[in-house]
Amino acid sequence: MAPRSVKAIVMPSPGKLEVREFPYPSINENSAIIKVELSGICGTDKHMYKGEVIHPREAPTRFPIIPGHEVVGEIVEIGERASKIMEINAEPLKPGDRVVLVCDIRCENCHSCRNIYGFPVCEKNVGVSYGHGISCKDPPHLFGGWAEYVYVIPEARLAKVPNGVPVEAAVLTELLAVPYSAFGRVMNLWVYGNGYGPGDNVVVQGVGPLGLLNIIMARLTGAGDIIALDYVDYRLKMAEEFGADYTINMAEIKSSEERIKEVKYLTGGRGAELVIECTGVPDAVPEGLEMVSQFGTYLIEGLYIDMGDVKINPQRLIMSKNATIIAVNGQTYQSYGKCLKLMKKYNNKVRFDEVVTHKFKLEQAQEALRTALSKNSMKVTFKP
Repeated sequence: MAPRSVKAIVMPSPGKLEVREFPYPSINENSAIIKVELSGICGTDKHMYKGEVIHPREAPTRFPIIPGHEVVGEIVEIGERASKIMEINAEPLKPGDRVVLVCDIRCENCHSCRNIYGFPVCEKNVGVSYGHGISCKDPPHLFGGWAEYVYVIPEARLAKVPNGVPVEAAVLTELLAVPYSAFGRVMNLWVYGNGYGPGDNVVVQGVGPLGLLNIIMARLTGAGDIIALDYVDYRLKMAEEFGADYTINMAEIKSSEERIKEVKYLTGGRGAELVIECTGVPDAVPEGLEMVSQFGTYLIEGLYIDMGDVKINPQRLIMSKNATIIAVNGQTYQSYGKCLKLMKKYNNKVRFDEVVTHKFKLEQAQEALRTALSKNSMKVTFKP
């Protein structure tokens, strides 16, 4: 029996969190309702909480919002038509199925949707995404994962979770899909002498959850040496546990020049074929470009929120190296299902579920955000 009301965490403006109740919604033949099992706190959520609110393509956060775009849960209601077309791999869906929400919305009719492979760069739905791009002020309200239930609109898609994938791993699907999509793009360049391939060295700047999953993806794709940089011992230790060969504590090696020198030393004086920015800090970019080898590639994944300008020397850091820069501000629809397959195949070896270090109730919202912003956490989640 459906409840009369649904609890959710609302962010009415930056720095504020409230637990509110909303009416339990009704569905039609094209929509669905998910009972949330876990929803992650993403770096984007932390930025919005701190007042950093401009997303790619100058899309604003549409306050008030129910945050949370990393969502796994159980279908409790689904319309007849939605049950046939809503799953990304065209599998039938029914109540009781565990699914991951594909958080970005595409119209499938504009030029971008029809011509750009998989990425959510829809011209109609600029910035429309669960957790920040749809306000909760209007019915049916439930457009974020920090809630007991999520309403799935007809334009949204779901990815069915395979048997054997724990919920703590499945909640990482959206996040893992970012490096999956990024590595797919950079590996396509390998045949031309750029990009990245098996045996190449990798540097990861920042090993929060996104950086940690990039380390995992680098290991799964056959990286040579993996070098992780961060300020926090807790995260560097996890980086080692999940595959980093070397770690550089930026709190101890405070000089950018010394960090660059150390990376060059560890890579035989050449720099890394692939350097990945996962910090969310613009100042990381000039330093990361210094660490890129000749014909190497720099992946920018963490600067999803507009954090201002930074100065670089393009002749010396890009052109002279024949370097490639690839920006990845999201993931393809197709990558959700592929990432779930990877989790099923490798979870006993990689232990994706151990990336989730904390679970909180909705009523513990402030404590959860403090923990996610602290030095001693990895993936922090809500378990409604």
